[in-house]
Amino acid sequence: MPTRRSPGTLIKHESLPPALRPDRAAAAYRLFYQGTGYDGLPKLITGSAFLPHGTPPADGWPVVAFAHGTTGLHHRASPSRTGLSKPERAHVDGWLAAGYAVAATDYEGLAGQGEHPYFNGEAVADDIVDAVRAAHGLDRPLSRSWIVAGFSQGGHAAHYTAMIATAYAPELDFRGSVTFGPAIGLREMFTVLTADGDAPTPWVIPIFLAGLQVSHPQLRPEEFLTGEGMRLTRLAQRATLKEMARACAEVTNDAAGTAGLGQRRQVADLLDRIDAPVTALDRPTLVHAGVRDTIVPVAVMEPFVQALRTAGTEADLVHCAEADHIGVLADGLPNALEWAARSMDHPPGPARECRFSLLDASGDGFLARDDYTGFALRLVLALGEAPRSPQADAVREGYSRLWRAIATEADADGDGRVSREEYLAWTATAARTSLFDDAVRPLARSVVELVDADGDGALDRAELTRLLSACNLTAEQIDRTMTELDADGSGTITADEIELAVRDFCLGDGRAGGWLFGRI
Repeated sequence: MPTRRSPGTLIKHESLPPALRPDRAAAAYRLFYQGTGYDGLPKLITGSAFLPHGTPPADGWPVVAFAHGTTGLHHRASPSRTGLSKPERAHVDGWLAAGYAVAATDYEGLAGQGEHPYFNGEAVADDIVDAVRAAHGLDRPLSRSWIVAGFSQGGHAAHYTAMIATAYAPELDFRGSVTFGPAIGLREMFTVLTADGDAPTPWVIPIFLAGLQVSHPQLRPEEFLTGEGMRLTRLAQRATLKEMARACAEVTNDAAGTAGLGQRRQVADLLDRIDAPVTALDRPTLVHAGVRDTIVPVAVMEPFVQALRTAGTEADLVHCAEADHIGVLADGLPNALEWAARSMDHPPGPARECRFSLLDASGDGFLARDDYTGFALRLVLALGEAPRSPQADAVREGYSRLWRAIATEADADGDGRVSREEYLAWTATAARTSLFDDAVRPLARSVVELVDADGDGALDRAELTRLLSACNLTAEQIDRTMTELDADGSGTITADEIELAVRDFCLGDGRAGGWLFGRI
């Protein structure tokens, strides 16, 4: 397959058979489009596109990118091959009836090419956005305006999509995210699902363990599962949901070795790593919680949404009183349609500005690991870099090392986070060690390498413009930042100059390095 195609390029399409079409679709297509794998290699991604009946608006049908719930790990589980589940198909019908086109990715690895990196939000967020791009390649009347809607696993993916959408696809007009029973609070979810040793093993547990190994090969389930548990995990690599449900119904948590799984250190740490991070989103988000949902309880979603609000996100939570995990798709749809109409009618406002608030991406008054994880993810995907490429790994490690340095030097009370008071006290003292400076240096170099097309170790104006545009700076801000960064007046920006600017920004002496942490 050619490697020069841009992500989201529509390679080919074909009409979906009637059995796979939502009832309200005037046209339905299977899409084959260019994607980028989590390993950095070009990959073929598949998905579906559905168009509504009627006359489109003057600027085309607005688009909903639908992120589906768990279907399995094998290519037999891709919705464009087998169709969406009945509840999801009815949900998509609701969007079509309201005059939205729908683009639904199958996710990387569910197209028969490579493995599916299950619950890797970084890996599938670009698949979701690229499905919207591919739908535009159909040459049908589609608007640039779009939202993402996700259910369960897709809700987790939709949150990651909302983190990167505006920067990753600036040619589109992203208006926000809406989720239904999003899979968040993963450690608590695992704890609840595996608390009863005598209960049948939940089908999602073997799928989780098998799927997580794609992105996290260090996970070794054979160290804690029984032979029966390993059999189920191997089966999950090729089985459908129905097959998994039948197989798991005959094996208890105790018999599989999954009892108390959420409390095992190896699993719990990994679940915390892949959970949806709390960070400021630049577009509104609407979360639907089923009051009778026993998989992702309301008690998990309420503090998550409140944390998003604290971070500065325009976030709302809808309680669906009669809905369980699946029922939230139907019960939440009327609210979602009203919210989407408002989002389409009102363009987004300006981004917030402030030094500590910029560093505190979660907006909770503390600097923490999640803040720096979010910075890395946004920058890497905004530049179209695969999350698992060496360059992306270097950037991720750079931000992580910067966080560890700040935490080591500024976290006076040792609670694993840095308050505004602790941060200001640290920046005011002359007793800093070299740990911080040593952390800034590799981050600056890794960022330069992301966009240094000619490999000369410096950024010319075009390369710097690409980098700063990915950070959502305006043309005026790019001009100002270029002047501020170019300390020696050479017309190019070196890693040393970026290192100096980032150091000065973090320590309160300058503004030119703030773009690495958001728009200023």
